[in-house]
Amino acid sequence: MRRLIHLIIVFISIAIYGCEITEHSSKYSFTEGYYNSNLTGKENKKYYVVTGGDSIKVYPGNVRRQLADTVKSLTVLFPPHIRPKDFSPKTFRSHNFDLDVITVLFKYRPRVKEYPAQLNTNFNGAIYAGYRKDSYILSYTNSPLRVANRKITHRAFSIGGFAGLGSARIDEFVTLHRIDYEYDGVVFTPGIATELALNKINFVILSGLDFLTDRNSRVWVNDKKIWIGIGVGLNLN
Repeated sequence: MRRLIHLIIVFISIAIYGCEITEHSSKYSFTEGYYNSNLTGKENKKYYVVTGGDSIKVYPGNVRRQLADTVKSLTVLFPPHIRPKDFSPKTFRSHNFDLDVITVLFKYRPRVKEYPAQLNTNFNGAIYAGYRKDSYILSYTNSPLRVANRKITHRAFSIGGFAGLGSARIDEFVTLHRIDYEYDGVVFTPGIATELALNKINFVILSGLDFLTDRNSRVWVNDKKIWIGIGVGLNLN
């Protein structure tokens, strides 16, 4: 019970801290930078986007080699509470390297030998690196008073690898009675992961291996065995 309460406290702290970080992170906001979009037709092109209060300036992707004059830019009207005539949803996509800190909330371990399947909630932290694709969808919604409100929906997908440290309960049961004491062992955890994000909610699906770092690794039933888990990620870059 104490472990479960501790897990809930850690999860709430991570969620609060994560919201504070993502609120100020450009990765979760539609800000100035390079994006891909099909604004002028079916062809997907690279653009340099400058966001503003009521409009968005869109320049060719090679703007650094040209004069950034208004003649060669495209203006997308996007005021907060007035839907422009003939407005249609716009999608801008970006591709970046992703570097995060991830926390594993729980691990599911399949049955091993005589030991049944397990659901572990021990602490695990890791550094994640991978390839990330972000999409920002510009649209409008109507309030009950028929007032248009602009809306930016952020979606993201990332795939990569992670490595970190964690703890695992080591006792007579998970060693098949080869030791007669118990303790929390340190494990090294590498693996692969996929991150899924919707606006400021960021969840991680993981699969990895645990390597016990002490002499009992040879008798621990979960050593070097595959597990799958769910976690949360906090952006570093």
